[in-house]
Amino acid sequence: MTSPSLVVEPVAGPAELDAFIRYPWEIYRDDPLWVPPLIPMQRDFLNRDKGPFFEFGQAEYFLARRDGKIVGRISAHLNGLYEQHHDKDTGFFGFFECENRQETADALFEAAAAWVRGHGKTRIHGPLSFGIYDEVGLLVDGFDSPPSMMQTHNPPYYEELVKGWGFEKTYDWYAYRISEKPGMDVEKLKRLRDSILTRQKCEIKPIERKEFAKRGPQIKELFNDIWSKNWGHVPLTDKQYEDIFVTLQPLVRPDLETMILDGDDIAAFAVVSPDMNRSVKKFNGKFGWWQKLQLLWDCRVKPLTHCRAIIMGVSRAHQWKRLHHAIILNIIINFLVNHPKMEYCDCSLIPESLEQWNKTLQDFGGERYKVFRLYDRAL
Repeated sequence: MTSPSLVVEPVAGPAELDAFIRYPWEIYRDDPLWVPPLIPMQRDFLNRDKGPFFEFGQAEYFLARRDGKIVGRISAHLNGLYEQHHDKDTGFFGFFECENRQETADALFEAAAAWVRGHGKTRIHGPLSFGIYDEVGLLVDGFDSPPSMMQTHNPPYYEELVKGWGFEKTYDWYAYRISEKPGMDVEKLKRLRDSILTRQKCEIKPIERKEFAKRGPQIKELFNDIWSKNWGHVPLTDKQYEDIFVTLQPLVRPDLETMILDGDDIAAFAVVSPDMNRSVKKFNGKFGWWQKLQLLWDCRVKPLTHCRAIIMGVSRAHQWKRLHHAIILNIIINFLVNHPKMEYCDCSLIPESLEQWNKTLQDFGGERYKVFRLYDRAL
């Protein structure tokens, strides 16, 4: 039974949206691994007039208060592109943060469920903030390491709160880390990579900045085609692509972005970024000119210690030709040769159903170190 002093209400106005954004500081004040979001970017992302999600989606934000104090938050949203490509019965929740009380979590889930039910949905799914190419899933394994950029992080008790309301597992996503292992022979790895490329009459090269601008639309279309068969895929729009990759592009070192060419056609590619969370953590939510300069220095100049492979893919015409082996081998070779201070490269998020990529990452020394879980419940 919900206590009379607990109230869940929609966010009303800029001040309450700011409170919604800042509430996680309460949850994670004693968590040394948490990386605070950049408040100006979060504000734009949630802004219905600016955020790329709102080209095709709609959302409501809720705050839970007990005796006037904020004790939780959640979003409820609808995704028009999801409905075009999958079903029209599913609504979503995201941005879930909550004190360790089932009563509060239940009230938040009920509010989100009521909102999506009011829009004709019969199922609620999440957490997604907002889609599978934003921050996805609940962290259920891997609480002993900090999140890489664009990964979620939450207290272990969230899983019990989610299951306590009746959610059941839908799907898992994995994060792997690849690090230098004893006995790694760079020349042997190069020979293996090059033998694959020679056999397929392909070449591998970095995506220079001017090339990235030229190839951007092709990479987006290729990505959307490659991932179309994967669980929950919703094609990236131009605005989403720009929000993610065009924003990142000035910060990424050219040698980290690679493509495999068959003639002039991209057969496979990898977009790898310095792990910006290592810098962002120090900013504590601020993102003024000084933080931007610091981030640029850390990503472009300082020796790299951590990076994240954000997207890897092989075109349909070139699948089953081991080009995914060549991509992963090239990532390893690159940090062994060019970035000797690299502690590890995070490769994520890999769908649990993508057996070929999961096996290859493990074969080349990848350690699965985080699991992110999605849940759903019929309404």
